[in-house]
Amino acid sequence: MALTRLWGTWLAEFLEQIRSRHHAGRQFEINLSSRYRVEMVTYRTWLMWGCIGLLLSIVWNIWQGGLIYQESQIIAAELERVRQLDNSVMDQAKNEGIDLSEGALRRLSSEVDLANQLLEKRTFSWTTFFSFLEQTIPPRLAVTSIRLDQAGKTVQLTGTATNLEEVTAFTVGLENHATFKNPVLAQHRVGSSGLVEFDVTVQYRQTGV
Repeated sequence: MALTRLWGTWLAEFLEQIRSRHHAGRQFEINLSSRYRVEMVTYRTWLMWGCIGLLLSIVWNIWQGGLIYQESQIIAAELERVRQLDNSVMDQAKNEGIDLSEGALRRLSSEVDLANQLLEKRTFSWTTFFSFLEQTIPPRLAVTSIRLDQAGKTVQLTGTATNLEEVTAFTVGLENHATFKNPVLAQHRVGSSGLVEFDVTVQYRQTGV
């Protein structure tokens, strides 16, 4: 009888221990599961916002790239329009015998500055200059172009003559004239018409200056 009671007591304690361990294990698994789910939710939330931010950045960059491309197309179209207009003006000027090359425009700008300077100072007399120049020109020589520097002191003369002796006589006449000095025959050549084409540079001393 005592043995039966002892066996029953031991069996009851054994079952209680198993029940306690099983209950503790179930509670531990529940805690682990809860912690795992909270961490996963936080991670997924950050991952979702990161993907959204990356997507918005890509969309923004694509939009900005489209705007830059449109602006570049507009600028290219305007440049092409200006280029065509420039070519049209150049062709029209060429047909009318007007030189719009870069060198010609630089010379024109220099001549305009010179003209403005002379108009402001009103010290240069073209009448007096032509009167003195005419005294040095031989009969068979013609001056076709006259250019002055901004100070009105250096004169570049271009013209034609029947022969080189006339050009030489012209430079000698400039040298001997009181208002001209240091004439230099820069170049001379025989043109297609058979006339001698020449360039002469000379210093001009204005009277009363």
